[in-house]
Amino acid sequence: MRKNFEDTMRISRKIAANPQVYLKALAGVLAALNAVALFFYLAPPGGTRQELSEQIAQVRRQIVATRGQTTRMRTTAGKVEAGSGQAESFEGQYFLPKRLAYVSVVGEIQRLAKVSGLDERDGVFTEEPIEGTADLSLLSASANFQGSYANLMRFLNETDHSPMLLMLDALTAAPQSKSGEINASMRFQAIVREQ
Repeated sequence: MRKNFEDTMRISRKIAANPQVYLKALAGVLAALNAVALFFYLAPPGGTRQELSEQIAQVRRQIVATRGQTTRMRTTAGKVEAGSGQAESFEGQYFLPKRLAYVSVVGEIQRLAKVSGLDERDGVFTEEPIEGTADLSLLSASANFQGSYANLMRFLNETDHSPMLLMLDALTAAPQSKSGEINASMRFQAIVREQ
């Protein structure tokens, strides 16, 4: 402790003997510190207030834009999920399982003919795979009918309102020698799913 006191006394004697040198050194140190403070005031390391304000405004705009994109993405994701659910529902309701496809299509065509009053003559069935799908095929059913024009119109109306997705692909009709009788040839299509 005594040594520290002696060191302090020696320094104060030197300052008392030559105060101008120490005052000049102190003034130089203070000038250097003022220059550093002035530099940090004029060009702060993070940027000026105006630059920081602009950066804050830019970040806020980016946040608003990102929130908007997030909202749009959520909306899109919800629509995709809803569309996926609707597609599954549609497929389950209208795509026929392969085991039951022929029976279902023949039964529906016979039901439509009976309800409308047309006489069914004969039919031909073919099945082709649908390009781009691994498990779907297109069942085409061609059938010939005979009846009146009114019966044919009723048949077409019943086909349009059928609970089964039975698409009318082609229709040709020719009058018979009997008055009011028509021979009609129609091709229907249905989508079949492999199990």
